[in-house]
Amino acid sequence: MLEQLELFHGLSHVDQARLIGKLVTEHYKAGATVFEHGDAGDSMYIVRSGRVELFTVAPDGRKHSLTVLGEASAFGEMALLTGEPRSASAITVSDTVLLRMNVDTFQELVDEYPSFSAYFIRLLSQRLVRTNRDLEASKGQKQKHLVEELEALPDSLRWCLLSASIVPAFHNQWAERDYGVASIHEALADRPLWQAYVQPLDDGPDWFTIHSSVKSTLAEVYVSSYGVRAKTELLSRTGQRYLDDNKLFYAVQLHVEQGDWATALELMRNLGDEHSGNSGKSWNPGIPDEELRVLRLLDACPNEMLFREYDLYVTYLKIALEEEARESELARLEQALGQSSVYFSGTQTVQLYEVAAEFCHRLQHHQKAMEYLQLAAAATTTAPDHQEEGRSFLLAKQNLDLLITAGKAENAVKWWTRSRFTGWIAIALALASVGFFQWSPPFGGLSHEGMVFIGVALAAVVLWIVNIIPDYLVALFMAMYWVLAKLVTPEVALSGYASPTWIYMLCILALGAAISKSGILYRVSLYALKAFPKHYQGQLWGMIASGLLLNPLIPSSSAKVALGVPIAGTVSEAMGFAPRSKGSAGLGLAGMIFFGFTAPFFMTGSYTNVMAYSLAGDGEEVTWLNWFVYAFPALLVFLAGMWLWITMRYKPKKGEKPTVSEGVLVAQLRILGKLTKEEKVTSAVTLGCVALLMLQPIHHLDNAWVMLLGFSALVIGGVLDTKTLLNRIDWTFLLFIGIAFSFAAVASELGITEVTTHWVGAFMKPFMGNPALFLVAVIVISSLVTLVVRDDPAVILLVISMLPLAQEVGIHPWVLVFVILLSTDPFFFTYQSPTYLTAYYSTNGKLFNHRQAQLVAVGYIIVIAALAVACIPYWKWLGLIQ
Repeated sequence: MLEQLELFHGLSHVDQARLIGKLVTEHYKAGATVFEHGDAGDSMYIVRSGRVELFTVAPDGRKHSLTVLGEASAFGEMALLTGEPRSASAITVSDTVLLRMNVDTFQELVDEYPSFSAYFIRLLSQRLVRTNRDLEASKGQKQKHLVEELEALPDSLRWCLLSASIVPAFHNQWAERDYGVASIHEALADRPLWQAYVQPLDDGPDWFTIHSSVKSTLAEVYVSSYGVRAKTELLSRTGQRYLDDNKLFYAVQLHVEQGDWATALELMRNLGDEHSGNSGKSWNPGIPDEELRVLRLLDACPNEMLFREYDLYVTYLKIALEEEARESELARLEQALGQSSVYFSGTQTVQLYEVAAEFCHRLQHHQKAMEYLQLAAAATTTAPDHQEEGRSFLLAKQNLDLLITAGKAENAVKWWTRSRFTGWIAIALALASVGFFQWSPPFGGLSHEGMVFIGVALAAVVLWIVNIIPDYLVALFMAMYWVLAKLVTPEVALSGYASPTWIYMLCILALGAAISKSGILYRVSLYALKAFPKHYQGQLWGMIASGLLLNPLIPSSSAKVALGVPIAGTVSEAMGFAPRSKGSAGLGLAGMIFFGFTAPFFMTGSYTNVMAYSLAGDGEEVTWLNWFVYAFPALLVFLAGMWLWITMRYKPKKGEKPTVSEGVLVAQLRILGKLTKEEKVTSAVTLGCVALLMLQPIHHLDNAWVMLLGFSALVIGGVLDTKTLLNRIDWTFLLFIGIAFSFAAVASELGITEVTTHWVGAFMKPFMGNPALFLVAVIVISSLVTLVVRDDPAVILLVISMLPLAQEVGIHPWVLVFVILLSTDPFFFTYQSPTYLTAYYSTNGKLFNHRQAQLVAVGYIIVIAALAVACIPYWKWLGLIQ
């Protein structure tokens, strides 16, 4: 329905689907009052079904009907825009269903979508025109006097003036040839009133036009005096004269004034052909002023006609940039991009992205300019039809939003401000660490090679903490130092890249890229929410189910929360919760926890899972099904504990029973349309990979080769192309992780593992007598480590240092890795967790604040400690703890 309204043409299908979730559905019986004249204008309405009459009431009580609106009509928007009371009343003519938009949602659309603002600019302009017409109507006496003056003129002069009122410009030569008026100005010498109405033009002293204040009146007199046929002949004759005199501007303006845009655009195309030598190319930037004036007439061209004239439109935009970029032109361009699937090819859409970026740059919208450049860069190859091209645009925009969110999270994760001073201090500490261990006598049972290895590793940790050099570059320099210092051979230093696990990581990242590109995530989440009750608790359960459904399929926690939390926001707004209220925070934090923080319970829930377990060396192989069976009781404890904690802390106020309409979810799914080929192929491959991973004990195929088969199917199926592989796979992470895999092999070859076990064991000795105490200590240490080192580097350091101790206690490597994965993503302090920051910034902090999240962070630590202790009997039964 929304796509039928011009008001929402600038919104993508995904944006329209989300907007539906923010609208409140209201049912009215026939004859019910929606609002009355003078009421506060705090919302606007869209007619979903039925009819609504707008009317005013005269002082004597008589009702004056203004209009009757049917399905897909909007009303009440002007009061929202102006802040004035309602200027009319609205009642339902039949049983009616309305969608109500509140002032907050309206303001959000005005702020975020220039096309939305442009609609109201045009609406206000139209109302201003009508007001001017009303003012002119009030000047009836003056017009009557004008007609009387006209009747007093000689017939030839009167005929000449009336004819001139029909066309944009008139020439003295025509006045003499056709009407016998040698000079219009001399003929009016003794009539000062008429002299004021006849205006000379800049094209020369012989060109003149009739003043706009009287032009329409004179044109009406012409038609009433000489008829429509005479007017048509005059227009045709004058149009040809303009062309003969090379006055293209007047020729085009003549058709524009008559509303004949088809002919006007044809004339403009002919001019473009002249300048391109009939080569079919667009006009060149150096065209004369006359043609610049012609192009400016396109300001009034209806969008549905202008957007179909791609060459003209692009030239019009470039001319606008050369003169002075205007906000209204940018808003119109964004409307065009919002309907790119209707009007433009994929290549044309990319060019419009670039033009939009230049507009934003000129208008000082630098962030938005970068967004459009990224959209242009991320655009996929030309799709086979317009619908697919439009979908590519929507998905590119969605992925760009994820990139922007990730950028905000990456900046916020730094717990100090990067400066030149901190950079030099970090470099000095790194060099001091390398130098000290390089030239100091060996101690603590280390060999010289082990000393050098420890020094380089500590230097890398310092640089990872400060993050002045990218993580992957630090890792590569570390491997280079191992080889140059002759600690190990190049084959050992780079052995991580030759492991099946590295191939597995590459393929699972490719699978994640395919899922992201296809757009299947949003659809699956909506179906999951639709399946659950529409009250608050029901939608919380829906969040749990959606998270569990998506977690084994998407190997990135940040990608999942960037999807899940905005969906929670849509549900929250549909239920009417205020921003950062208890209900809003509950849904938002549930989306974050159950989409992002349940990744460790599934082997494919995050690429970090496989990376961490691979550091265990030559331990027992764990299949997808093994992982799930080992983690299943812990998952139940986690789900129950976090659901209970969120429900107790953030439930709606007593007496409130908010619900979300099923129609909202149905409407969102309807807007998304049918499953595309990409979605079908990606879903089939993903489910096939998960099934093969689960059946690994039967077919004995290594996980890496299973994922390689899936990768190949996505490439052959056309979902993954070269551009997707280059742009949507985190190659820097793969560079980093290859060295991380080598790290464990190098440490083992140099005998570092035994020494570090002795060092850490001295500290952990009080906790090693009991598995429960040991696991709780690991949770506490892991949480403390994330105050300084975060994300994958923290996992690597903890697994390598704790693994020998865990084996000494009798704890299987999987249990240790699982507990470390859960406890290295706390979010009590915001910078500790990239996953949390991605969730927070995905809705710009509208659902919950940091204080509300801290209360859940406390519960998170308590729950994972409880599940670790509670699962010990189960893990003992499985033989994972001796």
